[in-house]
Amino acid sequence: MSDAVLTEAQRIVMKVPKGPWPVEPNEFGLPDQVGPICFLETWSEAERLPVVEFISWARDAVPQFIGEVARQRDQIRRLERELKAARNEKAGASRG
Repeated sequence: MSDAVLTEAQRIVMKVPKGPWPVEPNEFGLPDQVGPICFLETWSEAERLPVVEFISWARDAVPQFIGEVARQRDQIRRLERELKAARNEKAGASRG
């Protein structure tokens, strides 16, 4: 994932209303709304509840995933800098 993609994902997620987004039924008791998204339909009634539950779950999970990617990327860059510095020290010591 490039820095640009990560930054764009963070920007998009920050603009979405805060969660959690509860699943709410319509007047017939069918799941019909998730947070600010309403009138949900799928091609298959058997898929409706899993899709609605995914949307509800994703609202809180996606920001966590983006945060974890950013955290790991920062850690990798820090470790790469430390490794480079250690190699430079070792190379300097062997020349000296």
